[in-house]
Amino acid sequence: MKFDSHAHGMHAPLDPLTEKRVPPVVPAWTTVDGPVEPHIERNRAMGIEGVLLLDPPEVTFPLKELFGDFVYHCPMVRMHESSREEILAIIERGANGIKFIAPMRPLGDEEYFPLYEAVRDAGGLAVFHTGYQNRNSFDPGGFLARPKYLRITDSRPAEIDRISRAFPDLKILMAHMGNPWWEEAFCVITQSPNVFTDFSGGSAVRVDMDCWKHLFAPNGKPSVKALEKLCYGSDASMCHPGVFEHQFMMDFYEDFYSALGLPAELREKIDRGNIRSLLGLD
Repeated sequence: MKFDSHAHGMHAPLDPLTEKRVPPVVPAWTTVDGPVEPHIERNRAMGIEGVLLLDPPEVTFPLKELFGDFVYHCPMVRMHESSREEILAIIERGANGIKFIAPMRPLGDEEYFPLYEAVRDAGGLAVFHTGYQNRNSFDPGGFLARPKYLRITDSRPAEIDRISRAFPDLKILMAHMGNPWWEEAFCVITQSPNVFTDFSGGSAVRVDMDCWKHLFAPNGKPSVKALEKLCYGSDASMCHPGVFEHQFMMDFYEDFYSALGLPAELREKIDRGNIRSLLGLD
């Protein structure tokens, strides 16, 4: 079984004139869509025991209430507007941590340190989007618009390295393994005891498997120190009625395991053990 460390459940309406998604962002599943149990059962039959949702709080809290123990959540916040008080309130309300994405400054800027300190003090998980960011969501005019255009270098893995140095006891999940700064991310996870990462999204699957073998098993010798810092993550829509789009990521991870010849106990850590530990479930 796998526990998806990077999932979504939000919906934004489509503007028929521009054919772009527009606010407001809402849960993809509501009570009018019927019971969630068949959807959960099908996901578990496919090998997904649970998911971590990383959407705004107005999406994640209602979905947590509907989906029960299938859903855990680290709601995203608007970093340039957020505060220690908001972070603590979200976690005290029942969230498992916070998702940090689309900053207006580098993620490692000390202006954001009070936010990270709050997650640490609350015992939560800090999930950081790293690397490339699509153009349709967070840029001005997007359905999750920020006040200025994003600079993807503000979210490089090197920024996570600075955060991990300042907060060595903060639990960190570096989403997307820093795409396209894979080697930089590799260095961070091997040198930072509190940083984990995932292959979520559509980019890692398009990289030739030989590249992953060279990175994680140089000269044919698997780097256990790096491999044991991975989590299974899809970046798929996991709480949308009738949508089951994560099989491609499950296949990618299985191909990765086979290509490197990983033992069952290491696969288990990546598939579910690491993220469950980060969430305090085990």
